[in-house]
Amino acid sequence: KPESKRFVQSVKYLVMDEVDRLLDGKKTRGKTSKYYKKHEKPAATLASTIAKMTLGQVQIVAASATVGRPLRRELARVLGLTPDECPQVIRSAIDMDSTKRAITVPKTLKHYAIPCDGSTSGSLLTAAAFVAKNLPPIENRGRRILFVVSDACGIQLRDAIGALRHFGVKPEPKSLLDVLEAEGTDNLIETYRQISGSSGIGEAASSLVSFDDSEGYLLLTGEQSVRGIHLDELDTVVIVGRPKGPDEYTHIAGRAGRAGKFGTVLNIVDYQQASALTSWESMLDISFEPMEASEVQDIL
Repeated sequence: KPESKRFVQSVKYLVMDEVDRLLDGKKTRGKTSKYYKKHEKPAATLASTIAKMTLGQVQIVAASATVGRPLRRELARVLGLTPDECPQVIRSAIDMDSTKRAITVPKTLKHYAIPCDGSTSGSLLTAAAFVAKNLPPIENRGRRILFVVSDACGIQLRDAIGALRHFGVKPEPKSLLDVLEAEGTDNLIETYRQISGSSGIGEAASSLVSFDDSEGYLLLTGEQSVRGIHLDELDTVVIVGRPKGPDEYTHIAGRAGRAGKFGTVLNIVDYQQASALTSWESMLDISFEPMEASEVQDIL
């Protein structure tokens, strides 16, 4: 349509947040242009069209905490550049000392691996419920906990919430997305601000207004919907099952320990997964401290 064409030609800036989800950087090698024409992702089609119709004059910012060489090559392909013209990676001043990854897991986080039987998804969830019930409060206030159910668990979020309620976990477990949409989609942004403690874009409120400070909160979400979520003052992340890979762990763990604050990440995994976690230590520049479920009451 003429209107759409004029709009695309007038675009000056294109921001692609969580670009590693929007593009398919892992399929770059060994694939032909015929493959891409048949399976191109919508974001790739849009970015390519804008780049062509603006004659390369558009400024494109692609953001993510996990940016690797395959993704940069894929972005170059989408924009019609050669592999040698991969877009430059720009880091914040805080991350300039890092030589391994563009963005790293916050150094203020402590990471624990809590192995359990894990022969079934139910046993993982049972261990997670025990851990949640025995976590001590922080400085005379309730913990603010984000439960992340990994894809590997194969557990529906509603089933996980039901199980935690059955075990009597307090505060009452709630779905993060349900809480955000509690007032309807028209009020989604305002509700999100209340939950996150943000009184406006770029502004952090002093406390969470939607929860009792003495009780804290326990919100659940899945591995696929955790990116980009900011919960002000979040201090604990509980991951049920091993995430898909180091990149996903970076996004999940990074919900806590933000802006220099301290936080805790508890990984509820089976014994085989606990051993596999150690293979990520050098890539993430962190250490997973082994811990028995009965010892969580000693966590500060």
